[in-house]
Amino acid sequence: MLIILEGPDGGGKSTLAEKLRLHLRHKQGIQHMVKHGPYTGVDAEHLCRIYFRSMSPALSFDDTVVMDRSWLSEPIYGDAYRNGVSRVDMPRRRMLERTALSRGAVVVLCQPDFDVCADAFSKRPEYLDTVDQLRDVYQAYETLDLQTHLPVIHYDYIHDDVEELFLKIAAASIQNHASGGGAFRCGNILMLCDKGPQTNVKSSAVVVPFVNFLDNDGPSRMLAQALEQEGITERMLYWINTQTSQGMPADTGFIDKLKPSRIFALGNNAYTWALNNSIKAIKLPPPLHHMQNYPDQPYHIMET
Repeated sequence: MLIILEGPDGGGKSTLAEKLRLHLRHKQGIQHMVKHGPYTGVDAEHLCRIYFRSMSPALSFDDTVVMDRSWLSEPIYGDAYRNGVSRVDMPRRRMLERTALSRGAVVVLCQPDFDVCADAFSKRPEYLDTVDQLRDVYQAYETLDLQTHLPVIHYDYIHDDVEELFLKIAAASIQNHASGGGAFRCGNILMLCDKGPQTNVKSSAVVVPFVNFLDNDGPSRMLAQALEQEGITERMLYWINTQTSQGMPADTGFIDKLKPSRIFALGNNAYTWALNNSIKAIKLPPPLHHMQNYPDQPYHIMET
């Protein structure tokens, strides 16, 4: 499971992180507490790898990871420090959120009244320099629900009960019943992909298809851009490789639980897997083949 704490300076994230640690230590499994930022001078590719690696214990071993800040802070603090420049663009944001959804990520927006944040800020400044900057950041966080595909829970440590918050986190987290990536929600769109990468982790690990932060103009970005243009959010999608890294076909049992509304096969191998298992899928052109042979034509998904 992934719990992402966000909010303005003075919002109570660090205090909540400690309460979460104490709450989670009684549960089975290992917990990891990761504090992010501000990463001054780090470029976009390196920054996304930092965020991705911090989720690795959850992806590989199903450990619980609590992140104090994440890529969701980037556009908000970019306005304060980089003249509005965000180092995490739309395709990379979608890939990070696809990854986070794979382990049931929930965002807790720590945002008490502004005066509470300002008082805490005056005693212990965090990232910002002035109260005016704090006000701008505070107002930007008020629209966080519109900036992410992840479920967001609002938490005011002055008025809200922390035990009730733990229940809300558990209820909002989407359990993954297979080895793929994205949101395992009944009725979601299923994206069948080809073959997973070589991996040494155990079989219960999740592998998230079409996530590549190093490729500035490749199939992963093309797919993200096509989905965004067609209004398909990551919370509407579940992605899975139809072959393991050893070439073994994936088990089909998860489909009965997912009950996808539509199924797309991204390539010949994925489509063959669907046919062999009597699964009705819509065949899409292999993304890399499309880029290499039809570079000037848009890649369509729902319009296919």
